Amino acid sequence: MILDMTPILDAVTDRIPFSFSYRPGEDSVVSALFPDITFSSPISCSGFVSDRAGYMSLHADVSLSYETACARCAEPVTGNLAFSFEKDIADSSVSRDNDDYLFIENQRLDLVDPLEEQLLLELPTKTLCREDCKGLCGRCGQNLNFGDCDCKKHEVDPRLAVLKTLLDK
Repeated sequence: MILDMTPILDAVTDRIPFSFSYRPGEDSVVSALFPDITFSSPISCSGFVSDRAGYMSLHADVSLSYETACARCAEPVTGNLAFSFEKDIADSSVSRDNDDYLFIENQRLDLVDPLEEQLLLELPTKTLCREDCKGLCGRCGQNLNFGDCDCKKHEVDPRLAVLKTLLDK
């Protein structure tokens, strides 16, 4: 989403509201770093850009629904996330190497880049189906949330099997 900043730059208004839906593409940074997360509906983003005596800032409220697999048992998990963020907007006097600011180019402001940047910070790196998920058995692969498997729980390391004979005496 590209926001036309002309009304603020020409001092016609001191606030520009916006609202848009966004779905990360396959080539986006979000999809590359979180390939196991799919968005069940478009990400909703709304907010405003304000100008207070030359100090411009972006305020955005974001809400989204996502689907992924549990990190322990691989069962499908759905989640909802809502967050807000603010970014300062700088003019040409600030170095473009500074990541703390957004920059206006040709009287336009790209809103997708700061949204994706914040998504990377807000998305969970590990999602569980429930807090006490037991995961999968390392031997047979059974989901231990549905019951125990018949695998031996405590196998003796074959290198230490000789020591077990000492206990038998």
